[in-house]
Amino acid sequence: MTKHYLLYGHGGSYNHGGEALARTTIALLRREMPGCRITLSTHFAGQDIQFRLDADEIVERNPNGRTNEEVYAPTIARITPDTVCMQIGGDNYCYNNWQRYAFVHYKALERGAKSVMWSCSIDPDVITGEMLDALRTHHLITARERVTCDALTAHGLSNITRVADIAFTLMPESAEIELENFVALNFSPLILKRNHMLLPAFRNLVRYILNKTDMNIALVPHVVNPVDNDCDAFRQLDMPASPRIALVSGNLSAGQYKHIVSKASFCVAARTHLAIAAYSSCVPALAIGYSSKSRGIAGELGMEAHVLQVEDVQSEDAIANAFIKLVEHRNTISGVLENKMNRYIASAVPVGFFDL
Repeated sequence: MTKHYLLYGHGGSYNHGGEALARTTIALLRREMPGCRITLSTHFAGQDIQFRLDADEIVERNPNGRTNEEVYAPTIARITPDTVCMQIGGDNYCYNNWQRYAFVHYKALERGAKSVMWSCSIDPDVITGEMLDALRTHHLITARERVTCDALTAHGLSNITRVADIAFTLMPESAEIELENFVALNFSPLILKRNHMLLPAFRNLVRYILNKTDMNIALVPHVVNPVDNDCDAFRQLDMPASPRIALVSGNLSAGQYKHIVSKASFCVAARTHLAIAAYSSCVPALAIGYSSKSRGIAGELGMEAHVLQVEDVQSEDAIANAFIKLVEHRNTISGVLENKMNRYIASAVPVGFFDL
């Protein structure tokens, strides 16, 4: 019987963090389980076709459905007792629509399939009894940092393994960047909604880099969905026209963005998976965090001193000051990342996973 993997919880590849999770998971399955069949359940099939995700079948949710049963009917129809269902949405359970993914999980159990929560983060303060009921019935949860792992263990769950985010294994793809000696800068509408000081603080960071250093700036988008587009946030920065600032195309793949970040001197990232691209390339990174995932992942690498939580940005100087600290410690940071990275990346796949 051909092994069947159903990947779900994927919102489409215009979120290139989601693309990275899907792409690296598929690559792992292709490498370790040759001949397996892979179904990708997605909210936007056209995006995944555009970025050539290597699934045998891509099934799209029914956007006209009124219930989870109707919305995810195409996904549920693919589940058999020989299926391993993998929720690959990273931090999907941090949001108030997590029940839609739990619905797929429970359908997997009803049909005799295996169910895995893959490479995930869950904020401790969103965990409820209802959520715990769903989590403890997964056959395996791979938590990508200690914050999530410790929180679930404290609630009595024993089906958890701590891993590196599978996106650390993403292979870079060639992409052009004309700048040299640049800071890869990422900013998102998502965090703008959480703290009104972020916009002036990012503007001040840009001024600091241009006026006080010889570095250039590459604006790197990592989510380009119509309702959540990093390019919209860049426009709000209202930056001066300068040959030292370049806007990177919003049409690149996650691997191409990783290639660009790997050429940077530093990275400042509001999107966790762009910070991951920097960490895995041993580029010193300042993460602008809003949940356990950024703090937790940085902590796994000894980088917790270089995470600035959104709520802690209380002045225009906050991000620039954190960046100055990053620059001052660049050699130490690079050394720590280079020393840890190969071993850390190797921990992305839990022992025994392919025995499920």
